[in-house]
Amino acid sequence: MAVGKAMVEKKLTGLRKLSTVVSLVMGLGFFVLFGTLAVIVPKEFPMWGRAIWAIGSVFGLTFAGLAVLVLKKGTVNLKTDDMAMAGLGWGLIVIMATITLVFSGQLPDRSIAIKMLVSLLIFEVAAAVGLLKAIIERSEVKTREKLLKIEYHLAEISEKMEKNQEK
Repeated sequence: MAVGKAMVEKKLTGLRKLSTVVSLVMGLGFFVLFGTLAVIVPKEFPMWGRAIWAIGSVFGLTFAGLAVLVLKKGTVNLKTDDMAMAGLGWGLIVIMATITLVFSGQLPDRSIAIKMLVSLLIFEVAAAVGLLKAIIERSEVKTREKLLKIEYHLAEISEKMEKNQEK
């Protein structure tokens, strides 16, 4: 099954390693930035806004942790690691957008609420693209695995047929 593992696990080299390091740095940056903002914003800042910053901070730390695990392994699992990172990004933006959508009506200036929602929509589209990319990549890996199993079964059948013809 070493061939199957080679299909799913890719060694971290070049661009993939650089992007994982960038993910680690960004995750730590988001953790520090969002965590700091959750604490230092003025008292008048809405509680739901603080919650968004706190949630973003937790997601940043989780994202950094996942990047550390991938870097430590030295390989990326195309089925699980990419989906986890894409899912984290998607989950964060959906949670932030939902909280903003629910509570932005409480803002005194509606134009600020609209700007917030439009900004989140831009990030939501980017997160959706990342998630779709991960889903497509995982589907390709699953298809390659199925084809390998079929090839293996065909080889077994061929071997059995050759043995039967020799008798």
